[in-house]
Amino acid sequence: MDKFERKLDQAARAAWLSYVGGRTQDEIATQLGVSRPGVQRLLALARQEGLVKVHIDHPLAACMAMGSAIRERFGLDFCDVVPADSEAHDGSAHYLAVAAAERLSRYLERTEPLTLSLGTGRSVRAMVEALSRLDRPQHRFVSLVGNVARDGSANRYDGVMVLADKTGGERFLLPAPVVAGSVEEKEAMLHQRLFQAIAEVAKEAEAAFIGVGRIDRQATLFQDHFISEAELDELLSRQAVGELLGWPLNQNGEVIDCSITRRVTSLPLELFRDQPLVALAGGREKAPAILAALRGGWLKGLITDEAAARRITESL
Repeated sequence: MDKFERKLDQAARAAWLSYVGGRTQDEIATQLGVSRPGVQRLLALARQEGLVKVHIDHPLAACMAMGSAIRERFGLDFCDVVPADSEAHDGSAHYLAVAAAERLSRYLERTEPLTLSLGTGRSVRAMVEALSRLDRPQHRFVSLVGNVARDGSANRYDGVMVLADKTGGERFLLPAPVVAGSVEEKEAMLHQRLFQAIAEVAKEAEAAFIGVGRIDRQATLFQDHFISEAELDELLSRQAVGELLGWPLNQNGEVIDCSITRRVTSLPLELFRDQPLVALAGGREKAPAILAALRGGWLKGLITDEAAARRITESL
C-alpha cells in the first residue's frame, strides 16, 4: 500500500464518520489522530476522488460500520476494521499490521518518556515490523509473555526486541516460559527479584498491544510447544475458545480455572482492568476468541479484519 492509498483510506474513514456516522470534525480528528484542518483536507480528498455519493463508494464503508457497531456494543475506545484482500496470500494480515502500526506510532511519536507493553504472536510481530524507524531512546518496552518455550527454545514472535532496535528504547523481557512445568516452578519464578522488577515496569505501561490466541489444534500455544497435546485436550474439555497472554477464556470471556491456568507465568489479566489493552487479531477462525475477550470486558481497543468483524457482528 503506497502513501496515496493510505491517504485515500484515511479519507474514506473521515467521510464515513462525517456523512454516515454523524461525527463532528473535532470528533473525527480525535478518532483518527489528526488535526481539525487535517480532517477538512481528508473530506475534500474524499469528495475529489468521488468517494462521497449517496453512499461511500469504498470497501472501508462496510468495515467502518462493523467497527462502529463493535465499538459501541462493547464500550471500546476504538475498533479499527481493515478490509480483506482476496488476492493476497496472507489475506488481511498486511493491512492488519499497517493499521496496528499506525495506532502504535501515535504513542511512539511522543517526546516525553513512556512505557508500552507488548504481548506476542504473529500479528504483534508483524505490527512492529510494519513500523518505520524512529529515534526514541527515552521509551521503554516490556514483554507481558514469557519469551521461551518449555524446551528452552526462543519465542520467534516476540516483538519487544525488534521494537527496541527500531527506536533505540529500553527493552525488558520476561525470563520465563509461558506455562511453567509445575506450580512450584511458577512460584519460584514469581519470587525472583528480576521477575518482580519486570512486572513492576509492566504495571507502569500506558497501554499494551497484544494478540488473541485461538484454542484448537492450530493454537499458537500448542504449535509453538508452549503447552503439550494433553494440556490442549484439557483446555478443549473445559470449553476454552481463546486466550489472552496465555490465560485461557471460555466463550463468556471468563478465565478458566484449570491446571494450566495455575501455571501461567504472565501477569494476571485483572491487573489490566485500568490499563488500555489493545488487541490485534483477524481471520474468521479467530472470531470466537476475539468475541470472548470482548465479552469479558478485557479490551479497550481492537484492530481486526472484516472476516472476523462480520462473524462478531452476526453474534451481537
